[in-house]
Amino acid sequence: MASPSSPGVVLVAEAHEACAPLVQVLLEEGFPVLQRRFSAQVNELLPNTAEPPALMVLQPPSPVDGRLVQALRRREPDLPLLLLLDQADEELRARLLDAGADDVLVQPCGLREFVARCRAILRRSRRSPSRNDGPANDDVLEVGPIRLDRRECRVSLSGEEVTLTPREFRLLECFMQQPGRALSREQLIEQVWGPDYSGDSKSVDVHVLWLRRKLDRAGPSPQLFITVRGIGYRLDPPRA
Repeated sequence: MASPSSPGVVLVAEAHEACAPLVQVLLEEGFPVLQRRFSAQVNELLPNTAEPPALMVLQPPSPVDGRLVQALRRREPDLPLLLLLDQADEELRARLLDAGADDVLVQPCGLREFVARCRAILRRSRRSPSRNDGPANDDVLEVGPIRLDRRECRVSLSGEEVTLTPREFRLLECFMQQPGRALSREQLIEQVWGPDYSGDSKSVDVHVLWLRRKLDRAGPSPQLFITVRGIGYRLDPPRA
């Protein structure tokens, strides 16, 4: 028997009763909602549907780390993910965002803000390129010694696998889609962090530094990630 289509918003929490107001406001706003009880097993969080959810709202129990988020990203790289936490300092929020969450919202929060955050994530996901949109979105990108496999979320340098965070992966993917082109920090924030990002543009510099440390290690070979003064960065394909 065929699996049902996407359930819309999947809301995952330990206690369904505590999420009743969130479910109610989502339904009032026209979102189909499927509730699931929290589990540390990724397979138990995702519904058995033909299409992935339009959005997952995840309310994990404390303490929270990024491993579950990373596991979800490996299973569903394009799944929009909003985390609801009872408490989270700036360091934890940054860690979860770097692990692959699209947004982190600390409770208690207003229901209007919750819906607005959901809508913002869905807007970004609709603007993101799909793997099925044509040649520009092939599963495998290659620039010089770097190979990026979108389907398997793997990156290799000269055949040796390199471990990247989800944010580093998205940033590298953005560069590899436009090799040789100078990209401004604003463009990179728009494409990788999203238009609703309100942090400092220095986040781009930090993530490019991390990519350089992991990928610009081919000895005497020319540097791959070039700083373009007054603009941002570009990925330089090696010349034959």
